[in-house]
Amino acid sequence: MKNLISFSKLIGLLISLLLLLPGIESKAQLKKMSEKDLTDESTAVLYGKCSKIKSEWNETKDMIFTSVTIVPEQYLKGNLGADAVLSIPGGQIGDIIYEVSEMPVFTEGEEVVAFVWKHPSGKNLVTGGSQGKLKIEKDALTGKRVVKGKIDDSQSDSEDLESFVEKVKGYVKN
Repeated sequence: MKNLISFSKLIGLLISLLLLLPGIESKAQLKKMSEKDLTDESTAVLYGKCSKIKSEWNETKDMIFTSVTIVPEQYLKGNLGADAVLSIPGGQIGDIIYEVSEMPVFTEGEEVVAFVWKHPSGKNLVTGGSQGKLKIEKDALTGKRVVKGKIDDSQSDSEDLESFVEKVKGYVKN
């Protein structure tokens, strides 16, 4: 009888642990990429302002994609036209939220640097997931625009936009 009670407690503990497991967050693993890697693997690199964001179902209505329109201020590599439209897996339609880990999130009106590659389907996707989108903000002390975000551990978390542009253009030449 004592063995049966111990066995029942063990089974109860295992069931409790299994019920807790789905609540644990897991993230996809992204290949760490340097700025040079992102530039090399991109068909276009640009910076500009997000002018429009719209989420829509795919054709089979089993996935949501968000279209992000960026009005480029400058292309550092390639050219996607007067409006660069990027497709991001995930988004929200009404009360339904479809999240894809490690995908960048864009906001209307924000200035960004985007590393973009063209998928065989014709969609423009962000190279390297969340690594391929960097914010541009105005430095409070200098008034200059800076690129915020750290792609790899060798960088600081912000860099003057002009320096960043010259560095990326240098990668395009090599």
